[in-house]
Amino acid sequence: MEPSEPATDKAKKIKDLEQDLNDLRQGLTVVTDYYQDLESASKEQVASLEIDEAIVRPLMEDDLEFEGIWSFHEEVLVPDPLARVPCTAMYEAFVGFCTRSGRSAMEQEAFEFVFERMENPKPACDRGNWVGYRLRKNTPCSSR
Repeated sequence: MEPSEPATDKAKKIKDLEQDLNDLRQGLTVVTDYYQDLESASKEQVASLEIDEAIVRPLMEDDLEFEGIWSFHEEVLVPDPLARVPCTAMYEAFVGFCTRSGRSAMEQEAFEFVFERMENPKPACDRGNWVGYRLRKNTPCSSR
């Protein structure tokens, strides 16, 4: 039979194994913390995307729509207090402007709601006609 290991060698092996076990526990804690950080960051990113979808994007779309009407107001219309343009012709000119400028046109009701709030001068809708502006001669739909 082989002689048994001295007690000091066994104690040293046990101590080394205990140290390895502690190192593994610490490593597991670090990995767990890292995973929780990743999970938290992922939830924050999802929340951020949800906020973008619910709040930011509609506001940006509204700004783009307003900007489209404002550009139409500035580039296609000429203030003329005596001019009358049928509402359908004004909307068709707006749709044509949007098509030419690569914008998406909003529905006529939304266009009229925002357009009516323009200023300098303020347009007015009277019996199916917009009063206060005429279409520039070099734009499509201006012959109406």
